[in-house]
Amino acid sequence: MKIIKNIFCIALVCMLGSCTGDLAELNVDPNKSPTANPEEVLTASIGYMSYVVDAQYNRRSQLWGQYWTWGPGVAIGNVERYISAGNDYNNGWARMYSNALRDLKFVAESDSKAHAGVSKILQAYIFQGLVDHFGDVPFSEALSGEPENGGILSPSYDDDADIYAQLIPMIDGGLDDLAGLSDGLGAEDLLYGGDITKWTKFANSLKLRILMRQSMNSDVSAQVTSLIAAGNFIEGPADAAEVAFDGAVGDENPMYAYFERSLGNYFLASNTSMDYLRETNDPRLGAFYIPNSSGNFVSIKQGSVDDQPFTASPSDFSQGSAVTYNNDNPVILMSDWEVSFLRAEAAVRFGTADDANSLFESALTQNFNYVGAVDTVGFVASLDFAGSSDADKVKTIAIQKWVSMNGLQEDEGWIETRRFDTDGNKIFSGVNGVFDTPAISVMPEGTHPSIWLYPQSEISLNPNSPAQRDLMGRVFWDN
Repeated sequence: MKIIKNIFCIALVCMLGSCTGDLAELNVDPNKSPTANPEEVLTASIGYMSYVVDAQYNRRSQLWGQYWTWGPGVAIGNVERYISAGNDYNNGWARMYSNALRDLKFVAESDSKAHAGVSKILQAYIFQGLVDHFGDVPFSEALSGEPENGGILSPSYDDDADIYAQLIPMIDGGLDDLAGLSDGLGAEDLLYGGDITKWTKFANSLKLRILMRQSMNSDVSAQVTSLIAAGNFIEGPADAAEVAFDGAVGDENPMYAYFERSLGNYFLASNTSMDYLRETNDPRLGAFYIPNSSGNFVSIKQGSVDDQPFTASPSDFSQGSAVTYNNDNPVILMSDWEVSFLRAEAAVRFGTADDANSLFESALTQNFNYVGAVDTVGFVASLDFAGSSDADKVKTIAIQKWVSMNGLQEDEGWIETRRFDTDGNKIFSGVNGVFDTPAISVMPEGTHPSIWLYPQSEISLNPNSPAQRDLMGRVFWDN
């Protein structure tokens, strides 16, 4: 209708003999800016990214990481049974590529060094997450659909290990942009409110995460040792990379909003997590979960909701606490305890300048403080970490890292269970691993998903997409 109206106006002006100016000017909407500012676009990209991390990545991983399980009110779903179809993964993929990464590419090309720097760091964060879930993904030809960028509408897929190898240089490029700056960002920065010093800590911490994943099949000991020696990591809650939400409608935690806009939170505590907390006398049991209506902590076997009485109610069991499920909970991209666990592991495996015992205790103290649990010292003493062999220390780090991610960084917890599980050392999977085989599972006993399927949208529309795989595929660092 607007175009027809403009054509009518042009004709009228020309009939009156005044058709001498640039007619294109008459077809410009004065209420819409022809360009976008990096400030607004950065905010949008972080918003899209936090949605995918929480409402897509964490939502599936709270089941696959066996923190929660399906409860009364619904029939058991395919996710719990390890049944997946490509359509299940369309949304997160599209939001990361078409929204978050596309916006960040625009920001990276702006004249603002501060905005360009943080956008490169966030792109590395997102591409690492895509590889960790899907393996080979579009990278070198991604985001090249515009004519000026090559007009590539069917991007090829890069090798996952090759993508990882380019992430730290991407972060370094972001740090180069930020070097010497003390400002340049403001409220549009939803992570750090413009604090460039904290962005530097996040960037270095992200490098460590990348290197520790690569370390499973590459010798990166020199790089890890050098990075640790240089220091400047996330060390406390004020440094953590979090996207905050105030809980108001339209500004709610993404997973909370996802559930509450539908059937609500019908998930219960999984036996896998609660039993382990009980067996180790972990004070965090009452921080991660709430008691049932009778004041008891009650969980069920993963995937066994169909075996519960027809009259059962979610209130008969334990569910996630407000720390793990609430409308104003932040989306955590990297926590201080995650970084301390990484540094403790690096100290054990590579003999870095860090003290492994001190960093392990710090990791647990930081997590205990965050969830409101007490007696970290007594709990650490019960684990006898300091008196363990190096192999046992790595195993303890793996399990305690998984425990600490409950309801906070569920996806990171699930990813790390895959990394620490090797063919020669099954900590989580396998018949005797920490994980339980769901009551109704299409996979054999002791077998659990290790990768996401490719989105059906890619299989259908991108001729360069690899063939679909099953859930037992592996990314390059998964041995």
